[in-house]
Amino acid sequence: MKSISILSILLLVPSQPGFAQKTDKENITPGATPVLWQHPGDVRSRHLFYGPGSARLAPVPPFKFIEEDKSGESPKFKVSDRRGARWSVKLGPEAQAETVSTRLVWAVGYFAEEAYYFDRVRVENLPRLSRGQQYVKRPGVVYGARFEPRREGVQKAGTWDWNKNPFTGTKELSGLKVIMILLNNYDARKENNQIHVSGDTKAKRPVARYVVTDLGASLGRAGGLGGKRSKNDLEDFLSTGFVMGVEGGAVEFDYDTRPTGLGVVSILYPPYYLGEVKKEKSMRGIPVEHARWVGSLLLRLSDNQLREAFRAAGYDNKIVKGYVLAIRQRVGQLARL
Repeated sequence: MKSISILSILLLVPSQPGFAQKTDKENITPGATPVLWQHPGDVRSRHLFYGPGSARLAPVPPFKFIEEDKSGESPKFKVSDRRGARWSVKLGPEAQAETVSTRLVWAVGYFAEEAYYFDRVRVENLPRLSRGQQYVKRPGVVYGARFEPRREGVQKAGTWDWNKNPFTGTKELSGLKVIMILLNNYDARKENNQIHVSGDTKAKRPVARYVVTDLGASLGRAGGLGGKRSKNDLEDFLSTGFVMGVEGGAVEFDYDTRPTGLGVVSILYPPYYLGEVKKEKSMRGIPVEHARWVGSLLLRLSDNQLREAFRAAGYDNKIVKGYVLAIRQRVGQLARL
């Protein structure tokens, strides 16, 4: 095994600007109605191929390169489509995992951003990328791309905290946490929890939707910096547990995202280290009845619906079968609590 220097571990820790977004901007939306979950209706009728999107809203080629986006861990760039709509294109292992995860979150009533996956797509005027060039197999053609839109009329009004929000103590908040754990999303940190404000013509007042974004660090092995965490890896996903037991009326899950091994050197940068510890603690103490409630919703999804979610992300049939079986088993654990 190659040795890893302390410096190389520290380079994996997000830089200072990543923590400049500390302010919760809930106060900038006076009069907005906060909403975390809405009744999905008949879960069995939900169409998971498009999830929160639709065929009508999907990106339309040809695509023109606008600029590279160097934020975050995954390579990204922006494009416009034939209708002039702008899209954020993400490459790498998160592209598939995020496409699926948004659909599973949306299927049971939570808000999720649209995500459309292309196995291969041509982009006009695509330059050599500073990140992700390995996904450009032919000039102007990228492989494994997730498209996310930038919709007009939706204002991003800051972030929200797992432990401090209008839904603390509710089954709906607990249910969202359970889904993060079920997906093995190890990046469920505050910076990815966004408040999206849009008008509601029926209520004649703005609605503040509490959304978990950037769900790509999922469907692998959950863990902390310095550990064996992974994303979009069926073998790793199958190697992890889920419900480990019940203690004091709360469910104990196989989920620990605290820095470990050489990752503990991140303590030299307290904002990151403490943020990771807090994130892991936020997922503890979920009441049995809350976990059982969200399990009852997930249980209504058919195998075919689950397959549609993975098919939308371009997985081959063997991988789809493995994931669907694993998710079904995890949901069964919730139902038996």
